[in-house]
Amino acid sequence: MQWIDKEKLRKELLAGTFLNLGCSNAVEIASNVGFDWLLIDLEHGSGSFADLRGMLMACRGSTAAPIVRIRSVDADAVKFVMDSGAAGIMFPFVSTSEDAKRAVQFMKYPPVGTRGVAGIIRATDYGRNWKDYFSTSNQKSLVVVQIETLEGVEAADSIAAVEGVDVLFVGPLDLSVNLGCPGDFTQPHFIEALKKVIASCERHGKSTGILSRPELVAQHKSIGFRFFALGSDSGSVVSGLKQSLDAMRL
Repeated sequence: MQWIDKEKLRKELLAGTFLNLGCSNAVEIASNVGFDWLLIDLEHGSGSFADLRGMLMACRGSTAAPIVRIRSVDADAVKFVMDSGAAGIMFPFVSTSEDAKRAVQFMKYPPVGTRGVAGIIRATDYGRNWKDYFSTSNQKSLVVVQIETLEGVEAADSIAAVEGVDVLFVGPLDLSVNLGCPGDFTQPHFIEALKKVIASCERHGKSTGILSRPELVAQHKSIGFRFFALGSDSGSVVSGLKQSLDAMRL
């Protein structure tokens, strides 16, 4: 299994992309491009839990760690996703430290958390590596909580202080909507919100992430984002097809 290197997470920029087509072929292509991590989106994406294991299998042997976004902080969803072999989970709309604590609780085995234990699961190579997985997954599994509301921004310091949380990841579109500037990521109060989240992470030794845009990459790097995502499989298909059509119609 390819985990996120947490030493690199604290010091370097880790590059990822979003995968929302629910397609194993797209995951396989992305996993061989050279990304550090991939986000398999089960919140807004087209895939379902029935598709997940095929998508995770498409990552096998690559250097990209598969992170799965689920729909809420839900113990049953966490158990299924982690047992299936994900390297971590992204939790949307985390707005309080209590939300963050529940996310960690569901992700980690006892005595740290309450994740149910099973031996013969895909994550343990169906039991062949159970002891190693059980002894290391609490430390290696990645907990990513999304900051998407004003409440989340205001609670960023207490969220970042939660032991076991690794990344505070800004969902820029939801956050812009909730800050009253839908889709406008240049407003001063929006940028100040980003800086507040980053400062909270820096105080507590956590990493800050964002789904960026090409024209904002330099700015986002300069203010301190390190767990970086850009683009998506669906967006790449749309832009590629549009480019082909435009070339024919010139």
